[in-house]
Amino acid sequence: MKRVSLKNRLIFGFLSICTVITLGISVYQISRLQQREFDLLQHEISSFEQGALPSIREAVWNYDWAMVETIATSQVNPLLSYIEICDVEMSQCSHSGIAGDEPFQEYHHDIDYQTSPLGNYLPIGTTYLQLHYQTFGQLFNRYIVSEFLINGLGVFGVAVCIFLLFHLGVVRRLIRIANYTSDIDLTEVESLDPLNFQPGSPVQDEVDLLADAIDGFVERIKEEFSRRKQLEQQLNQVQKMEALGTLAGGIAHDFNNILAAMLGYVQLSYDSAEEGSKLQRRLEQVLIAGERAKSLIAQIMLFSRKPENFTQKVAVAEVITEALDLLRASLPANVAIETSLAEDLWIVGDSSQLHQVIVNLSTNAGYELAERGGTIRVVLTLQRLPVEQAEPLELDPGNYVQLSFCDNGSGISDGISGHIFDPFFTTKKSVKGTGMGLAVVHGIVKAHGGAIILEPNVGKGACFTLYLPQAPAAKIAALPAPGGSVVLWPGHEHIFLLDDEPVVIAMTQDMLESLGYKVSVCLKPLDALRQLSETDNIDLLLTDLTMPEMSGIELARKLKRQKPALPIILYSGYLDLLHKSELQDGTINHLLHKPFTVGDLSRAIRQVLDG
Repeated sequence: MKRVSLKNRLIFGFLSICTVITLGISVYQISRLQQREFDLLQHEISSFEQGALPSIREAVWNYDWAMVETIATSQVNPLLSYIEICDVEMSQCSHSGIAGDEPFQEYHHDIDYQTSPLGNYLPIGTTYLQLHYQTFGQLFNRYIVSEFLINGLGVFGVAVCIFLLFHLGVVRRLIRIANYTSDIDLTEVESLDPLNFQPGSPVQDEVDLLADAIDGFVERIKEEFSRRKQLEQQLNQVQKMEALGTLAGGIAHDFNNILAAMLGYVQLSYDSAEEGSKLQRRLEQVLIAGERAKSLIAQIMLFSRKPENFTQKVAVAEVITEALDLLRASLPANVAIETSLAEDLWIVGDSSQLHQVIVNLSTNAGYELAERGGTIRVVLTLQRLPVEQAEPLELDPGNYVQLSFCDNGSGISDGISGHIFDPFFTTKKSVKGTGMGLAVVHGIVKAHGGAIILEPNVGKGACFTLYLPQAPAAKIAALPAPGGSVVLWPGHEHIFLLDDEPVVIAMTQDMLESLGYKVSVCLKPLDALRQLSETDNIDLLLTDLTMPEMSGIELARKLKRQKPALPIILYSGYLDLLHKSELQDGTINHLLHKPFTVGDLSRAIRQVLDG
């Protein structure tokens, strides 16, 4: 599409309108000239009737044609171009001027003479006049140029003044607006300066209002770009954490198999060693280190945990208050805690895990504020997330318990803000941090179906915002209290052990045999299914969850169709792979988390076999 300058269009418009107006005025004035011609003709006839006609009447009555000739000659002029006077019999006529000079207007008048005071009139002759005038075309050709020039000076002069005023007041600013809007680059809109025609001026016209509207629109674009950039960062963080969670879960699952064998054999060796011997003390240190490794794996699993089907109703404000009261003594004296906690806000989840979230966040904030002091502010409110805010967080729209945990420390720089939830990432000295604190917090929040974000607040402290789904009033059931102490319960039953890891098979078999059980082992699910189908002397099946060919839950379902009374214990180091709905049909009698101890294994077996 061809671009036309607004100034050029205005100039062309002004010229066209002024030309039409000037031409119209000139034509009107020429038409007035023609009307004046007709008025002069009428005035000439009136003058002839009042001035020359009485003299002509006397001359014709006296039959003085010399006088008639003289009067007729004296009356001829540019308007009265021809005059003819005749007696009543048309025997004697006198004329003067040029006849037939077109265009002309004719005038006929009968000459009557009053013969008595009583008003008797006698016809004595006739008068014929031709009055010449100019047509409109003649007047137009004669005067159009002069009239157009004279009128044009006035019309174009006024038009130029109006155009200059309009150009200075409107066009130049509109051109600036057009250039400003055409040069907008959305990739650099955040650095775009406003128009600011008349900043602070108390008087504004329509162009100023247009400029203000454009400035406001640009500001809204900047805000939208900033919001989208923040949402993209949050989405990238969520996707990265999901990928890291999957990776961590897989690593933890494989490491659990190794750790289970190590801890199992160490515990068997510890139990077999002489009481109080140097060997037993050394094995005890190995067990302690193994428990630390087990705790670390549990944290990794928590980081990678997917949303669970919690059933416990948790009063968030009570958990926060309890956690902060316990932490108050461990925080530096120069660190203050301010809270604003809305009551009666509930979530469905695990109070101990929520407690751990508060502890980890408080520990990080206390470390940051330890040297120069500061304030930790905890705010708990109810927030309703619309679709546009919930989608980037991978949440469903609805009501959420919003927990803001902020400090006024030095903040978190952009360079590390994208890694703060990564496992083992820390800015603390190696002896003061493992890098799992915020990773565990992220895992717990995700396990509760929520989201956590770091608000952009560089230089003004760190501020974390947590969103946890508000608990509905119904559909809440109490979580049964854990029970049972760790003891060794031996037995004599026949147990079938299935696992695809030979080292785990050997370790678990040693544990079971040390407890007095008879053990049959198998490394392949299909072989195990065939063997179990052909024998009836198995009292319990102990199987791993994740195996090639067939998972433990699939094997259990097929086996239950053939032997519905056979009890089954399923164990795994990554129980998140098992959906809770898969356990509602009663196929699995017990779940055992790996790595497990001899006490865990003996208790689980007796609970299942003894009902």
